[in-house]
Amino acid sequence: MTTRAPARVRTAALLLAAASGAGLLAAGPASADPGRTAAQARADAAAAVSAAQAAGSAVARAQDELTRSTAAVGSAVSQSVQAQVEADRSAAQAEREKAAATARVRSLYMDGALGAGTAGARRGLALLSSAVSGGDPAVAERAFAAVRRTDRERVAQQEAGASAARQRALDAQSGATAAVATMRDVAAQVSRADDALRLAQSRVEALQGEAARLQAAEDAAAALAAAQAAAASLNASAAGRAATVHARGVPADYAGLYVRGAATCPGMRPELLAAVGQVESGHGVNTGPSSAGAVGPMQFMPATFAAYAVDGDGDGDVDAQDPADAVFTAAAYLCANGAGKGREAEASAVFRYNHADWYVQMVQRVADELAAQGFGS
Repeated sequence: MTTRAPARVRTAALLLAAASGAGLLAAGPASADPGRTAAQARADAAAAVSAAQAAGSAVARAQDELTRSTAAVGSAVSQSVQAQVEADRSAAQAEREKAAATARVRSLYMDGALGAGTAGARRGLALLSSAVSGGDPAVAERAFAAVRRTDRERVAQQEAGASAARQRALDAQSGATAAVATMRDVAAQVSRADDALRLAQSRVEALQGEAARLQAAEDAAAALAAAQAAAASLNASAAGRAATVHARGVPADYAGLYVRGAATCPGMRPELLAAVGQVESGHGVNTGPSSAGAVGPMQFMPATFAAYAVDGDGDGDVDAQDPADAVFTAAAYLCANGAGKGREAEASAVFRYNHADWYVQMVQRVADELAAQGFGS
């Protein structure tokens, strides 16, 4: 058949457009690139989507080609069967014509065949002479030759027809074989196109996932930067306000608690407890829960107070709102975190109390001012 090669060429072109043209097979799966941005990943994903759409169209066209090839196979096989039937019929007709010619010749000699020698042959020729209404043997022989010539021509004609029919059957069979081969090739190519499409789809999913992750990372980074900027601004503002805080007079009842509480931690300055008490509650003036839930004169979170609680007044009860319990517990907490072991350890302990550098600087400055004023001496 003449359509086999073009069908293969068309299908190959479709696959080329779906695979190499779109760059799908060579590209491979998406890989993480530390330098990629979400915008680049989105652009790559969009390109992959376009390539996948092209691959999908190519698959659809290849499937249409397969449908046409399948229909061509049915037609070619039907034509092959019909051609073979016609060849068989022509061959049978030629055989019948040969048999008829043989029978006619035999009938001319039948009577002679039943006799013997020249006499029998003459009787056969006599029958032929009678058939042509003449008694001349020469005429009879010419008539016999004419019959044989006519028979040979008719047999040759039938055999030529049978030969042509056989050739047509062979051509039709060849066409059917070619059509089947084309359909098989197209089916295999459709399968490869489907594989290319699945690869394209997986690449799209990978690229879209990467783009989403990168976008989420960029959004998180932007949010972190904004939060850091806000925290820096807040810290700067808090540090500015903290710089205006100075030591104030300490009530006598609290002054005694600070001195006795500091004595429970070797090396701890009583001014440190007094500074924390001033900063946290103004020495018991503001003991209500803070916005974070801290309570009492030393503003403890309930869980932290429970972990370090000290019965400062020995009444058998511990209460974060009780000044003695609160101050002695603060001494225990600061001591456990390094207070009493030098300036840097003291700063570290205060930082654990409130995680802000400006807070540490403010508490130590107030403590230094109290010490300069003679507190605790």
